[in-house]
Amino acid sequence: MERITITRPVVVKIRVTDGYKKAYAAQTDYSVHRLNAELKRLEAEDGKFLPIPGSDKYREQLHREREKHLEAREKLVHQAQKVLGLESGTEIVHGRVESIVEIQVGDIWRQVMEVEVILEDGRVAEIRQGVPTGDGSNE
Repeated sequence: MERITITRPVVVKIRVTDGYKKAYAAQTDYSVHRLNAELKRLEAEDGKFLPIPGSDKYREQLHREREKHLEAREKLVHQAQKVLGLESGTEIVHGRVESIVEIQVGDIWRQVMEVEVILEDGRVAEIRQGVPTGDGSNE
């Protein structure tokens, strides 16, 4: 056999631009707004409790859920501060996808397996092949 078709990982990166920062900030604001609304709902529900048997367990559940929402909000705000502080042109890993590639005897493994797609403002700006992905899986 001289050829075979395989799947390979592709690293997807985003090149930070002013447009990306604006979109990221808007998305974060929306998510924080939704979390704040849910927190208000949980607080209102907690305020309605009467001291009846069995209500303590439900109230504890509300408190745990409130803590989860507070942590999520804090994490979102912290992440947004990091992203918004990046310089334009900085590339950040957005995720990974798979691609299908045909390989043949004599191909250089690193050039076949190391692929990155660079997105800029929602468009594919560049496809890099044979570049180190920086995730330690070079071989």
